[in-house]
Amino acid sequence: MKRITQLSLVLLLGLAIVYAIFSNVSQQQVLAKDVTLHSLTGEGQTISASGNVILNFWATYCPPCEREMPALNAVYSNLQAKSVQLYAINVEEPTKIVNQYVKNKDLDFPILLDRSGELKDAYAITTLPTTLFIRDGEVVHTVKGEITEPEIYELTKKYFN
Repeated sequence: MKRITQLSLVLLLGLAIVYAIFSNVSQQQVLAKDVTLHSLTGEGQTISASGNVILNFWATYCPPCEREMPALNAVYSNLQAKSVQLYAINVEEPTKIVNQYVKNKDLDFPILLDRSGELKDAYAITTLPTTLFIRDGEVVHTVKGEITEPEIYELTKKYFN
């Protein structure tokens, strides 16, 4: 009886490991679709699934998110010149709080609102910040945690050139 219990536990553990590996791989293969979110002014902004897109999921209460905002702001114009679209997707916060934050930080790049968390859930975002590099609808790279200006340029060159 003890042997059967041990064997069952080993089998269960093995299945859990296989599931974790395959679910992680499948998350990297998530295909993007055109999606429309609201900007801070309330206008609908469509994020195209075609081309090169960087989505940065963040929140105002997140210290690593705050630290990476200057880097995103600094690279925005250069990315646009290279036909790379950059969007900061605020996750589930009231517009008023996000507007105040953006005004205080003097941010120039597009900030969109994922008020319901639907886009966050679609990409299985569990950590803030998380930055997705998407090429022609396919997530080609994910950065969980703070990203720096040099990393953005390095990853853009690697995946979008």
